[in-house]
Amino acid sequence: MISGVLMISLIYWMCGLMVVFPPCAAVAAGFTIEGLLDQWLGSESITFIQYHMRRTAVTCILHSMLLPGYVVTLMMTKPWIFDFLDVHYHSQASTLLLLASLLPSAVVGWIVSNWWSSGWHKHPLATSLVVYAPNNSPDAWKSVAADINTEYRRVDKFISGVSSVYRVVATDNWLMKVTTYRVQLIHLRDAVLSLEGSHITQGPVRATPTPAQQLTINVMSVREGVPAFCIRLSSVEFGELELKAVNPIVNARQIVIQQSLSDLFLETFTKTIRLNPTATPPSSERQLCFGCMQTPANVSLERRCNATGSSTGCQECRCRPMWCVSCLGKWFASRQDQHHPESWLASRAPCPTCRSTFCLLDVSLIA
Repeated sequence: MISGVLMISLIYWMCGLMVVFPPCAAVAAGFTIEGLLDQWLGSESITFIQYHMRRTAVTCILHSMLLPGYVVTLMMTKPWIFDFLDVHYHSQASTLLLLASLLPSAVVGWIVSNWWSSGWHKHPLATSLVVYAPNNSPDAWKSVAADINTEYRRVDKFISGVSSVYRVVATDNWLMKVTTYRVQLIHLRDAVLSLEGSHITQGPVRATPTPAQQLTINVMSVREGVPAFCIRLSSVEFGELELKAVNPIVNARQIVIQQSLSDLFLETFTKTIRLNPTATPPSSERQLCFGCMQTPANVSLERRCNATGSSTGCQECRCRPMWCVSCLGKWFASRQDQHHPESWLASRAPCPTCRSTFCLLDVSLIA
């Protein structure tokens, strides 16, 4: 009997998690709150602010009903649990438990009804907009909302993320963080953005299986009454946000931003070849790199691996140093299978000059 209760609980709350955090497949198929209630919510692209007021309201209500829904599910499938509670604890234990589970829904329902009856001007998003309104009238937020709606309809806006669970939106004048239950925003003219940290994620980001650098950016306002918040986005998207920012993004922690997979590989490529023995060419005179013509050539190829000199193994290269480590790393990356970057470090590439095959073990920095 207990195992049946555990199984029902597991299935119910797994479905509940899918409602709160819808997977990509559910989002693509439209099986989300936004997709199922799109007729009532309206169009996000036309009335962005009003859409998210309604979305956050209905999301709060539906999520608060998960707990009473769980209790009702147990009542229907395992009524013996409530009979046991009524007999051994209190004659009205099951009723009290159901009422207790409905309490959060009742509180949320009262708050949302208060938002709706006031014409949404008591909604937290409207309260945030009033700070930027020209006057203090109850409907002053609507003029600011109209400006944001107009900017959101433009095609040059920046959007990071694919669902309402977490998104960062930047228009010409506004930076907004859209989450499940709220929308935080700040005028870009008043915004002070500072990089706070970064980490490498190994999971897929935007359906790419390669590691990606995730940046944490703290957003503060010089205007009083506007709370600070943090946003997260990948380093690939950082450049787009930087173009929208009015004030320079502060990088006091000197965080190295890896803008692309090539930059990430180039860093790993350089670290790897530094572990190899250095080389001393016969001539001490160095020419400029043949690729960039800016940096002196500082790498040479000397076969060290145990692979044979076959067509698939490494081969002897007799070229003089003609390339810098950056250009050789970019060349190496360009000759690899772009769909499988996890195999790049163990792969080979032809010498850019003589086409002799080499691997990373054969690359030496010039002492």
